[in-house]
Amino acid sequence: MVDEIEMPPEMAEAIHHQYEIDRAEAGQKAPVSGFAYKGVQLESRWAILYELEAMKRIVDTMPELMARRLEMIWCDSKASATYTIFVRDGLWIPALKWAISKAVVKACGGHNGVNIEGDAPAGSDLDPDWLGDY
Repeated sequence: MVDEIEMPPEMAEAIHHQYEIDRAEAGQKAPVSGFAYKGVQLESRWAILYELEAMKRIVDTMPELMARRLEMIWCDSKASATYTIFVRDGLWIPALKWAISKAVVKACGGHNGVNIEGDAPAGSDLDPDWLGDY
């Protein structure tokens, strides 16, 4: 829950204006911000087309039995190439973390961070990883 912050109307207008600029410059928009793809809900904060396409590639790149363990992939358009992946309850296995890591790097060329949510291990993070960083 976000607390309300008191601010002068001019400041609120300036913040909203910057938000609209950031959203407009983020890329071509899709007609929806999310949809189910092969049983996985894909969501983009700002309905960015290339983010939704990238998440489809992540699902396609994963071994099918691993991809079926995923409930949702959310891309944070404000942070660019930053994902939260939700695992279906009771379907976590340790190898899933590395299957996700490998799929995101292969499908997208890398990422700015991945947070994996689910019954275990809640809050498992993958540090940013881009091809050619090594």
